[in-house]
Formats: sequence, C-alpha cells, structure tokens
Amino acid sequence: MTNNIEQAATEPGAAPSLAPPSQRTREWILVVLACTGQLIVVLDVSIVNVALPQIRAALGFSEHDLQWVVTAYTLTFAGFMLIGGRAADLFGRKQIFVLSLALFTLASLAGGLAQNAVWLVIARTIQGIGGAVLVPVTLAILTATFEEGPRRTQAIATWTMMGAVGGAIGAVLGGVLTEFFSWRWVLLVNVPVGVVLAGVSLVYLRKDVHRPSGGLDLLGSVAVTAGSIAVVYGLIEFGKAEGFDARAFVSTAIGIVLLAGFVVVESQVAKSPLLPLRIVRQRAVAVANLTMFLLGAGFFSVLYFISLYLQSVRGFSALSAGLVFVPFAVTTVIGAQSAAKLLKRGVPAKRVIVGGALISAVAFAVLTTLNADSSIGWKVIAPGLAVFLGIGLALAPTAATAIRGAAPGDAGVVSGLANATRQLGGSVGLAVLTIVAAAHTADLADDTSTENAVTSGYATAFGVAAVLLVGAAIAATLLPGRPITAPAPASQRESEGVVGDHTA
Repeated sequence: MTNNIEQAATEPGAAPSLAPPSQRTREWILVVLACTGQLIVVLDVSIVNVALPQIRAALGFSEHDLQWVVTAYTLTFAGFMLIGGRAADLFGRKQIFVLSLALFTLASLAGGLAQNAVWLVIARTIQGIGGAVLVPVTLAILTATFEEGPRRTQAIATWTMMGAVGGAIGAVLGGVLTEFFSWRWVLLVNVPVGVVLAGVSLVYLRKDVHRPSGGLDLLGSVAVTAGSIAVVYGLIEFGKAEGFDARAFVSTAIGIVLLAGFVVVESQVAKSPLLPLRIVRQRAVAVANLTMFLLGAGFFSVLYFISLYLQSVRGFSALSAGLVFVPFAVTTVIGAQSAAKLLKRGVPAKRVIVGGALISAVAFAVLTTLNADSSIGWKVIAPGLAVFLGIGLALAPTAATAIRGAAPGDAGVVSGLANATRQLGGSVGLAVLTIVAAAHTADLADDTSTENAVTSGYATAFGVAAVLLVGAAIAATLLPGRPITAPAPASQRESEGVVGDHTA
C-alpha cells in the first residue's frame, strides 16, 4: 500500500506527491478510520443471524417476530442512507461522523443489555439509523482526503473490500461470539471499537472549511426515507409470504409513490435539494449507480442461500458454516486489491467492472448445479471463491466511478447515493430471489425429498443471480472509457480541511 502512495508521482500528468511522511501517515490513519467504520456497520447486518435462536430463547421472541431483529436494522439502514450523506455535506464530516458513531455505539450497548424483545428491536432500529448515516460519511472522508488518481482508487478499493468481506466476517465472528461467550456480545463487541474510532476521529478529523449553502430538504428527506423503508419492508414481506400478501403489496406501492414524489420535490419544489438532479443526470453517476444496484441485487444472495444450504440441508453448525466463508473473505481482498492495481495501470474502470461481474455470473451459473449431496469443496467453496473474487474486482471501480468528479460540497450525497443503491439492490435482489427459490421448492415438494426440493430452489435463485450480474456487466459497458488515473484539478479538491493540521 505504501508503494501505491508513492506511485502517484510517477503517473503521467499526475501532480508530484510532496506530502511529508507525517501527513501521509495521517492520510492512511483516516483510511483505517473510514474502513473500520464501514466494516462494523456492514458486520451488523450478518453478525446477529447465527445468534437468533439464542436471542429468541433469552428474550421470548415469537417465531414470527424474531425476524425483526434483522429487519429493524436493515430497514432503517436502507432508508436513512441518502439523508446521512447530505447531512455530512451540510453540517460537516467530523461532526456527523462522531454523532453517527456515538448513536451506533450507544444503540449497540443498549441492544447488548436488552431485557425484552421490544427493547432489542428499538435498539436495532436506532443502530440502523446510526449505521446509515455513518457509512456515506466514511466514503466522503476518503473522497475529500485523496484527490482523484491512484491513491484515491487504492483507498476506495480498501473501503469497498471491507464492505464486501463484512458479511463473511460477520457470519464467522457471530458464530464464535455466540458459541463461546453469549449472544449479547454480537452487539457489545461494537462498543470498544466505537470508543476507539471516536477518539481517533476527534484527533485526526478537522472541521470542514467549505460547506454548501442551504438547509436540509425536509420534505425530500421524509419522502425518500419513508419511500425506501416502505419498499424494502414490502419486498421483505413478499419474500416471506407463501402467496399474495396484501400488506406487502400496499407497502411497496406506497413506497414507489413516495419515491416518485421525491423526484418531483427535488426537481420542482425544494430550494436546497437533498439530491440535486444535476448529479444523477451525469452519465457516469447514473450508470455507475445502476451497475451498483445490479451488483448488489445479484451478490447479496450468495451468503444467505449458502448459509441456509450448509445448515438446513447439510447439517452444519452455525460456527462450521461461518468458517466456510473465511476463504471467501480472502478472495474478496484479492479481487479488490487487483482492481486497484489494474486501475492504477490505466485499465479503464468499465473493463474491470465487466470482467468482475462476468466472473461472478459464471460462478453463479456453476452454483445452479448444486444438489443435496454435492461436494462442499467443488460445488460450494470453489464457485463461491469465484463469486467473491469477481465482486471484489467490480465493486471498487464502480464506487470510484460513482463519485468521480463530485464537487467537494456534494461528496456526502454522492457517497450516500452509491451506498443506498447497493443496499437497496441487495434488499430487492434478496427478496426477489427468495420468492423464486420458495416458488420452485413448492413446485417440487410432492415429487422429491424436502432436501432436494429446497436445494433445487436455491440453485434456481443462483441462476437468476447470474442473470442480474450479466445485467450489471452490460450496464457497465455504458460507462465512460477513460482510465481513473489522473487526479482532479486542485481547484476541485480544495482539501476540505480533512487532511493536514489535525487540530480542531
């Protein structure tokens, strides 16, 4: 990584790297700060899954209500992300980072100490809000810290890698903490990490010098937040329903209407739009976010279905199933770092994205051959490695393209948009693939064993995921062809007061 820092000076047309060692050290401390913040938030989507049986027994959840331990977090996480990004632009990255981290950490503490079901669900809801605000701020910190070029690409690749491996690490860590300690530690583990991050941020993050004028678009904020939550909730309910679910249909319809209303508010009503439409009119931003949506829609399913297959069909324990994901995390790191090196050498981002998406699509196609007694090594781990390698390659350049050229005052909202589309894509994709798997399993229920019917349903879902990733590859071909190597003009960067003298 140090070599990548020094290499910026050797790129054709790049400005010399004159930053003293102390400044470079501060820059990469901020990378660690941002990446760790991203990691703990993503971890909390998956880390509680293996602890759900113990949580149900300890707090008296009903079978129907237990899913709210996960859903309460994912709903608010998806719904508040865009407003979190804009809040960072308006009120300052340092202030919003510290406040959102404090909210996330305190909610984690409250959840770990919960004495009943309602208490835990409320804590998870607040935790999701804190995480939704924190994630886009972490990416905005990197955008403001590094000018466009190899160093920013390397930083974003590391940040993206943390998000991609978070699900796999969460499954392993959740199994270890639950089996050897208590379910409460899947939440309490965030507390010491949050305290350390808060201390580092107070020392190394500066208050922003330049901020956009205008206030927070309350009407647009309510529309996009409520609309996103309603859509995600409706899709989650569709995924659980065995047939038509009127409540899910109404929720999804209301969410779509609210999101359409958000577009109207932003284009015709708001004086200070939450999401200025000039941003999404840029081809690179629009196409990168579409690609991010499709990547999330296809990719997020793999951990869910493989985990169910290993535990429900093959009889693995939660810890054993989690350990299967360890090599997946390794290949994600390899993919993300490889993407950064390819971009640094001048390979256009769209080529890297297309290649990564197609690698994952082929691997998902292999997973469609899965059956109830398949070899775990050849039919689960091997294609799983390729899925995560491809995603590691594709996500970092997609994120870098989505925020490329963003003005300093728009860094937060552009980061929030990229994260929101990935999260929403994952929620939509998982709901759709769950419906596909359940429908196929039901069709085979009378013709074969339960294990074979369930596995066939998962295999069918993997086929749909392959199609989604082919769609992501096709969308990526519409991205601009220029390499992400040259830094942005100095007038665009303006430093934003993020790096340098670290006094507040």
